[in-house]
Amino acid sequence: MSRKDYERLCSELNNTRHKDHPYEYDTLSQEEKEALQYWIEHAIQPALKADERHSSYGLKHDYERETKLYVSHAQFKGAMLIAGYQPTEKGEQSWHFKIQPTYDERRFSPEVARQGEQDPQVNSLVQKVLASHRGGDTYAVMM
Repeated sequence: MSRKDYERLCSELNNTRHKDHPYEYDTLSQEEKEALQYWIEHAIQPALKADERHSSYGLKHDYERETKLYVSHAQFKGAMLIAGYQPTEKGEQSWHFKIQPTYDERRFSPEVARQGEQDPQVNSLVQKVLASHRGGDTYAVMM
């Protein structure tokens, strides 16, 4: 999705009582955006029909479980728009998209996340995020 389309869709949501506004994506650091966009690019792919099992809120938690990096629901929704995924019903709080996983569903289980099995590139991006926060008051890691 182009930046112009992203801003247009976000502007449409300004006229509603929409919770978790995707403009919050813009509050992420460049390192956080890169990690999140990489994860989206490698975890999901476009599909012909909406995936009712994986909402924006559930995908946000999958991302956090794998990376140990916190993002808000609003930030995740903005990331999905930037990645080119349009919600099927933008008036809903949790969005669904025409997507399908590109991964083995078990990969994002809490057990696998605890064992530290992670894509080396994701790990590298996570380390960049952590390094960008060292010495500051902000912590990106979920405790």
